Amino acid sequence: MISASCLPAPSVFSCRAPLLRMENLGVRFGPQWALRGVDLHIWPGDLLAFIGPNGAGKTTLLRAILGLVPPAEGRIVQHRPDLRIGYVPQRLSLDAAFPLTVEEFLALNLRDSSAWFGGVPGKQRRAVREALETLQAAHLARKQLGLLSGGQFQRVLIAAALLRDPEMLLLDEPSASIDRRGTEELQTFLQDLHQTLGLTIVFVSHDLHLVHHLADRVGCLNQSFCGVGPPQEILSEPFLAAAYGAALAPRRFGFPLARS
Repeated sequence: MISASCLPAPSVFSCRAPLLRMENLGVRFGPQWALRGVDLHIWPGDLLAFIGPNGAGKTTLLRAILGLVPPAEGRIVQHRPDLRIGYVPQRLSLDAAFPLTVEEFLALNLRDSSAWFGGVPGKQRRAVREALETLQAAHLARKQLGLLSGGQFQRVLIAAALLRDPEMLLLDEPSASIDRRGTEELQTFLQDLHQTLGLTIVFVSHDLHLVHHLADRVGCLNQSFCGVGPPQEILSEPFLAAAYGAALAPRRFGFPLARS
């Protein structure tokens, strides 16, 4: 098995420092450990996915990176204190009748926002439109937020994160509320963001199709890492069985898995 702690840096980044590193990270809620013994480097330009069963600690790991939950042991070291991180949550509940447009919602995410119902100043409107255009979603600007489809709303949440000009983008289950076509579109524009903006992207997903086609590296997690490496290696029976249980059936995921 590949150990997350001894996995070498990708060769393209071999002369560069990681954006951050986790050293024996542990997170505990009361007496229950959510994560323990986590060692990982996240490198500039990573396209990294975390997979694992429910309760494996995937979302907790994202929250620890964001500084929202403190380590009970170990540490997370950022190699630059001003590292900008954008976050796209798994869900954001809104009343469909709430009278807020996409443009107004996004303007509220700007640091110097002065927008509220009924108007967005010109400078802020330009920033919002540019973020939407990056995701090919400028046509959504005047739509009511609560009436968007799952795929449209996901684009808006990503646009909100981009308004913070992040160097690293964290996404929690980005395909959870969208159909297969929406997932394919999500894969395409995340790849475009990765390539055109040079974003480091870290995402949690139960969708192994998306992981297989999008990620450059995969961390297979069940409170600690069972393995970290390229998808063709980690999406194989030994690693998935270690994370999900020995009774794992590869056909559950709908595509052939490697048998390493």
